[in-house]
Amino acid sequence: MSWIWGTLMPHPPIIVPDVGRGREREAAVTLDGLNELMKRLKGLAMPDRILLLSPHQSYALGAYAVNRSAMIRGSLLPFGAPSITFDVRTPLTDVDSLTNFLMSADVPVSLVESHDLTHDQGSLVPLYFIEGCYESLPGVILSNPIGLDRAAAFNLGRALAHFDDGKRWALLASGDLSHRLKPSAPAGYSPAGEKLDRTVIDSLSRGDPLTLLEMPIKAVEDAGECGLRSVLTLLGLVSVLKGPIDVLSYEGPFGVGYCNALWANRG
Repeated sequence: MSWIWGTLMPHPPIIVPDVGRGREREAAVTLDGLNELMKRLKGLAMPDRILLLSPHQSYALGAYAVNRSAMIRGSLLPFGAPSITFDVRTPLTDVDSLTNFLMSADVPVSLVESHDLTHDQGSLVPLYFIEGCYESLPGVILSNPIGLDRAAAFNLGRALAHFDDGKRWALLASGDLSHRLKPSAPAGYSPAGEKLDRTVIDSLSRGDPLTLLEMPIKAVEDAGECGLRSVLTLLGLVSVLKGPIDVLSYEGPFGVGYCNALWANRG
C-alpha cells in the first residue's frame, strides 16, 4: 500500500526559532506537538515521496493545483530568516503518474508552474521540521487544494487512497485553522472561529467529515480559515485506508488555530 502516513501540520513562521527569536515559546503547546509528531515519524518508514498540500501554493479555481516546476526554491527571508533556504526538486515522473491517476478518477487537476517558494509559508514551515526529522528531504510534490469545494477536497483524499505505484507515499496536509480566535488576531475576532476549530478537532478525532461538510458556508467564511481543504483531504484518505487520527496538539496563542495530527498506516 502506497500511503504510510498522513499528517496535519500548522505553518506559522514564528514557530521557527530563527524567525520567532524567543516568541516561538508562546506556542509551546504547538512545539510540543511538533516534537511528538517528529518522534513518531522517525519510528515509521521514511517515505519515498511526500505530497504536500499548501493553501499558499499557486492555486486554480475549481481544481486541485499541482506544481510541476522541476526546481522550486525559496527561503524564510520575508520572515527575517534568510539563512533558512530550500531547493525542492520535483519528481516529474511521479507528478505525471499521480495526476493522470487522479484525472482518471474524475478529480479536476490543474498543472501549474511556480518556481518561487519564498512566500509559501504553508510549505516552508512544515519542510523545515520534516527536514530536521529526516536530515534530508525525500522527493516532494507541492500542491494546493483550495480551488476545490469542501466535498471535492474530501473526494480528493478518497481518490488518493487508491493510488499505488509501489513507492512509499506520505500526505503532508499543511493548514492553519481559524484566524479569528481573538480580537488581537490578524483577521480580527469572530465567534465562528472557535466553533470551526472545535468541529475540526472533533472531526479529526472521530475520523468523521460530515459536520465539516455540512457547516454553512457563512460560518466557514466568518471563521477565516486556510486549512479546511487540507483537513478534508486527510480525512478522505483515512476514510478509505482506516485507522485512527491522533490529535497531538491544538492551541491558538496568536488568535490563529494550530493543530498537529497524525494518521499512520499500521497495515
